[in-house]
Amino acid sequence: MSMHRVRTLVALVLASASAAPASAQGTSVLPIADAKARVAVEREIARAQAKGLPTQPLIAKAMEGVTKQATGERIRVAVASQAKRLEQARALLAPSQSVAELTSGADALAVGVPAPMLKQLRAAWPVDRSVAMPLDVLTELVARGIPAKHALEQITALMKRGATPSQIASLGTSVQADVAAGLAPDAALEVRARGVMSLLPSPAAAASLAPTGSRPPR
Repeated sequence: MSMHRVRTLVALVLASASAAPASAQGTSVLPIADAKARVAVEREIARAQAKGLPTQPLIAKAMEGVTKQATGERIRVAVASQAKRLEQARALLAPSQSVAELTSGADALAVGVPAPMLKQLRAAWPVDRSVAMPLDVLTELVARGIPAKHALEQITALMKRGATPSQIASLGTSVQADVAAGLAPDAALEVRARGVMSLLPSPAAAASLAPTGSRPPR
């Protein structure tokens, strides 16, 4: 099934859940054929909701399993694992609390980004901006086979030199295209990062222009 179809199904489920009366809201709209498994998945989502975690990413994870025709137990395990990652991301990215940020943090953990790196990225990014985008770029690079430490170093180096959000966002897309064309992931990252760096002001100029809260410590 195409990713477009997956996103459409997830959107329909989320819309159905949000449109339901408050007393009837829940995860009963999940089209899991196995009734016992469906109840188990609903229980996992209810537990997460009781902890104050967003349920949208969990519904999306359940729907991903449905579209891939996974067993009910595999879907339950996937939802429970995602809930744990969301809870971990909430602690690591504090004070960030948006659904997008927590979901991006959970996705980063899922591909193997070490937990401390989420804190490092949050500390390096301006406090008044969502950290979802740089987290997504980090996740994309690691998923392409680039060591997390190397990917984080390149992203934070660009941040410190004053790279714009669009320049950082394009890094993941460009590397993905280069890898698809046959270039080794590490080499693709080096080439693309140098290309962005060549367009940026000198370190001294970047430091003087950096907004409060984003300058590296002296």
